[in-house]
Amino acid sequence: MSNLISDLHVHCGLKGYASEGHPDFKEHTIWDYYPAQEKELKKLNFVLRGAIKEMAKSSQANLDACVESNLLAPFLAIYPVERQMFALEPRKPFKMLFDLLLSGKQHACLGAAVAGFPIEKVEAILSNVNNGRDEGVNYYNQFRQERDYLIRQTAARSKKFPEFRFEVASEYEEFRKSLKDGKTICGLLTVEGAHSFGHYLHNSTFKKNFDGLQPEERQALTKSFRQNITEVKTEDDGRHAPFFVTFCHHFNNLLAGHARSFSDKSDLLLGLHKPGMRHLFNQEPGLNQGFSSLGKEVLELFLDRKTGRRILIDTKHMSVAARQEFYAVIRKKREEEEDRIPIIHSHAAISGWLTLDQAKGKAETKDLDKGHFFSRWQINLTNEDILEMYDSDGIIGVVLHEGRMPGEGFCKIAGKLKKKIKRAQLASPRRAHLERELKDMYLKLVWSNIFHIVKVVKEGRRGANGWKMIALGSDYDGLVDPFNTFPEVTSFQHLKSDLISYLESGKEVFFSENGVARALPQEEVAKLMFGQTAEEILDGILFGNTDRFLSKYFTEAYLGKEAGETDENAGPDIAVAA
Repeated sequence: MSNLISDLHVHCGLKGYASEGHPDFKEHTIWDYYPAQEKELKKLNFVLRGAIKEMAKSSQANLDACVESNLLAPFLAIYPVERQMFALEPRKPFKMLFDLLLSGKQHACLGAAVAGFPIEKVEAILSNVNNGRDEGVNYYNQFRQERDYLIRQTAARSKKFPEFRFEVASEYEEFRKSLKDGKTICGLLTVEGAHSFGHYLHNSTFKKNFDGLQPEERQALTKSFRQNITEVKTEDDGRHAPFFVTFCHHFNNLLAGHARSFSDKSDLLLGLHKPGMRHLFNQEPGLNQGFSSLGKEVLELFLDRKTGRRILIDTKHMSVAARQEFYAVIRKKREEEEDRIPIIHSHAAISGWLTLDQAKGKAETKDLDKGHFFSRWQINLTNEDILEMYDSDGIIGVVLHEGRMPGEGFCKIAGKLKKKIKRAQLASPRRAHLERELKDMYLKLVWSNIFHIVKVVKEGRRGANGWKMIALGSDYDGLVDPFNTFPEVTSFQHLKSDLISYLESGKEVFFSENGVARALPQEEVAKLMFGQTAEEILDGILFGNTDRFLSKYFTEAYLGKEAGETDENAGPDIAVAA
């Protein structure tokens, strides 16, 4: 059995990049563990601490941790942190409360605690946000700085594992050769958020849509995207161009509408719902919209191969309307232009709705997920999404995010178990039993999302096998709330063995029947495995399926040529160390 792991969406370098040059981290590199900003966390009042208490604050995916889990093929998500993550806009009904609570140093302490950045870096950002001059931000400069940090880190060495090296691959053959000795972490560059290529002249820009900008601002924004995307696609023959870009993220980028990603709390405090992330950040501008005219141009520029190396598109965080428009573009290119473009969804959970139109009509309130096993928000995949990705020969990374995958019903049961575990005596049989029960809940959640995808493809495409389109996309170190029982990448080998044991034991697996969880009969589970063992399935999800995808699409023959489809047998046959 090969224990090699790949992760379609992980932020190995974010905390290291943010801390580079800080006196507290002079000896740190991308290999090292970065602790939580405990000093700033302790300065927060109890309401702010409660609003962010579930988010991971120390590093989860530094390269030493990757070595420990044999995660040797991380897709390194570059993320110029959106200005709106720091320019907080408290929302009703907690606006007055947060305005009071965020006074003084609380705002900067909150940013440092959430992002894990040194407070000096957060204060520098806030000085541009809160100076009253409506200064914008050149995200492309920030993208280049983080990308160059990752490239520089290839010269760094681990103090803990000095025999290991870190490399960044620019195409598939290089990727496979790097992995051959089993002593190299080989990363692929990706980007989270197409805002990374724009120069936004004003903070107020983010409250507007593209057509609502003044002509000067509209021209400047358009020019920046054209120049910057062309530069990254052609510079050094596109060697350090990202393999794919997550087109949208949490906030308005004036290119395409994003889906809601922040939620409130569901438990009660003095008769009110507790404030959560939704009440701190304003996601309303651009929410649930389709593509703007600039967004359509930017999309074509990413995909075009005449102006440099093609950059593929990751649909995670796109609104339903934007996904519908994007799928239409991809179908047209495939069917009318004979240009196959795989649809990537790098860190996904399923909603179970049958169609995108059905999901579009659902408001993401606490009531939508109340009592439900799966989260039914628009950000998650409908059956229609899954089939569009299958038809395109795309790939789906399964996310390990407590805030995105489970519904309120799951969270309520899990929350009760967590409280019981805290009250139980350490090393007692009762505590061990409760911990096993909680872990089984998360294992069932992961398998249920996976088997739902396979069932949708089998039923929707005349018995087709959908296993090859499923991979891992953890989003670890991406300012997320990780699974309680698998909190960092060092847990991944345990996750694999536990998933195998769970499936082999015949324990319950769900699928979503139009948004409602139903148990899969064991006979159907067996049929959906298509003759594979649990171990073979996990080997595919954790590395093999990603490797197959890269062999077809992470090549100069595909990314660099101007027309035609990729060769089904692309990629050399190079053995990879187990």
